[in-house]
Amino acid sequence: MEWSFDIRSGLLVGAFLTLLIGVVLAFVARAMPLPFRPAMNWWVAATLLQPAGFVLLSQRDQLPAWVTIVVANTCIAGAFAAYAIALRRFHRLKVPWGLLAGLLGLAVAVSAWFGLVQPDLTRRLIAISVVLAVMLGYCAWSIYRGPDVRGLVRHVAGGAFLVATVIMAYRALALTWDPGQVIAVFQLTPVQLMTYAIGSVLPVVATVGFLLLCTDRSQHELERAARMDYLTDVYNRRAIEELGTRAIAGARRHGMPLALQVVDIDDFKHINDELGHAAGDLALVRAVERIRACLRAEDLLGRLGGEEFIVLMPNTDGAAAVAAAERIREAFSERPLHLNGQTRRVTLSIGVAVLAPADRLFSQLLQRGDRAMYAAKHAGRDLVMADAMSGWDNAPD
Repeated sequence: MEWSFDIRSGLLVGAFLTLLIGVVLAFVARAMPLPFRPAMNWWVAATLLQPAGFVLLSQRDQLPAWVTIVVANTCIAGAFAAYAIALRRFHRLKVPWGLLAGLLGLAVAVSAWFGLVQPDLTRRLIAISVVLAVMLGYCAWSIYRGPDVRGLVRHVAGGAFLVATVIMAYRALALTWDPGQVIAVFQLTPVQLMTYAIGSVLPVVATVGFLLLCTDRSQHELERAARMDYLTDVYNRRAIEELGTRAIAGARRHGMPLALQVVDIDDFKHINDELGHAAGDLALVRAVERIRACLRAEDLLGRLGGEEFIVLMPNTDGAAAVAAAERIREAFSERPLHLNGQTRRVTLSIGVAVLAPADRLFSQLLQRGDRAMYAAKHAGRDLVMADAMSGWDNAPD
């Protein structure tokens, strides 16, 4: 018994599944976090355009050629462009509107020229295959070059687009090598079967992969939110204490010094009382920006609570830590902060402590740094003081 397969029926089945996915995604998009919705909306558009193209394509000989050739290929190429836009939006990358519009226009032009003006099935299939391969390849590239996607999750959607790219490129090469192997659009040949099969499977697999990317991103953002201070975007107390414990273990293991700074904004209550809490929040944000500008890449900044911050400085001895603290202090005392249209001079009291042999817990090192910070406040504020166990009784002149 000979095996047979009706490509038209396959296209309609694929179109129905893709349309179903698009409808479901349209409802799911409403429940997605707000940052994901622009990308999700473009993905929904892609899953609605592609089945429209498949349905029109399957109606060859039933509808006018300009509909089943030009409009159908425009819908399919538009769907692939929408996938690319969705992926760029998801990764918060710039969308190459000109490139995608150019590829879409090229798909329309070759479909019209080789479908209506100078009908040539082989050349049309070669040209449209090249255009679609470029679009699909760009989608795969956008996934693998995404700045925040790592691990196996990206291979689901990325692999689907890569396979589709290879198949489209293969069809173009195969028809260029042997133009006579396809003499009808729905001729059942291996190259045509692979092309229509991947067209039907791609939306399903790629959509699963895209949803996995969204889930992975959500998971990372939840984990990050649990470790970061919501206002200043630095490590919260729990995270900085965990990092401090690891830093102590690393310093002892490698025989390297470790310094800690406790930084407190002087008279912060006056800012809240006189300018309002919004200005106080802005002062904290601006303070973090200025402190960060004085730190090295390897230094870690966290918020202990209120207006009190902590800086962990790996491989730093007492002298270097006090010098760094002086730079931070001077960055504030010499330049006022601009808060909601008002200029306010803000000073810091900074305590410095260096890991000592007696320190077994991070809390001990932190306690000594905190004690030094209060000593700076009691000495008049706008000062850097070092804990006595660090080998520095006070800041250098």
